[in-house]
Amino acid sequence: MNAGFSAPVNYWGAIDGLTPKSSNDGKTSSVAEAPNEYGDTAAHDVYGEVLAPSTEYAVTGEVDLAGIVLGSIHSYTIGSGASAITKKIMLTTVAITTQANNPPTVTISGVEVESGATAKRTYALTGTLTPRSKAQDVCGAFTASANFTQINTNAAVDPHVQTVGGVPVASDASHGRIEVQATMTDPTGNGAITAASAGGFTVTASPAETDPDANYITRAATATKYLIGTEAA
Repeated sequence: MNAGFSAPVNYWGAIDGLTPKSSNDGKTSSVAEAPNEYGDTAAHDVYGEVLAPSTEYAVTGEVDLAGIVLGSIHSYTIGSGASAITKKIMLTTVAITTQANNPPTVTISGVEVESGATAKRTYALTGTLTPRSKAQDVCGAFTASANFTQINTNAAVDPHVQTVGGVPVASDASHGRIEVQATMTDPTGNGAITAASAGGFTVTASPAETDPDANYITRAATATKYLIGTEAA
């Protein structure tokens, strides 16, 4: 295989049912500029290089979402041998895309935190995702009187990263939530989407109706569940 051929990086460790498909290190840095009397840049420094990595996964088996924890801390090593550098990264978002006639995908993303970081507040997910090519309400957010054709589930926390000189020195997480966006086709014209009674979700974007030319009615809604975190022991 050509040495330049892409090999995805699994930043978040082995998760049953997920196979890495693509990745992005999300690396960024900042620039400080010193102007002269004309406003031209007379000196500059690049500083604060940090990662914001993500890995996209193919769903190749049944996935228990309990194995993915928002706010958890992971290690990623760059290089090898004496030059190896280990970074700590916080898992902040999980995006699950499911749709009729298309295989599901999962993208997990996060941010770089301080080198000695440990998890302080985490948020557990529940639900099961399968490798079936269909719309899947993995968290049980909705009930509907017609077939769902697409359901996207997004779970996230807000990372709080303190930096000095652009370098992370402390971190925390809060505001865990799950947002589920669902679309259904309504061939009867009498369909409805409501929040599941036992799922802990609330409809936060009321069901909206679309009436396309020479096609069936579609309805879309968004439901949100706010999570209570767990403090580290």
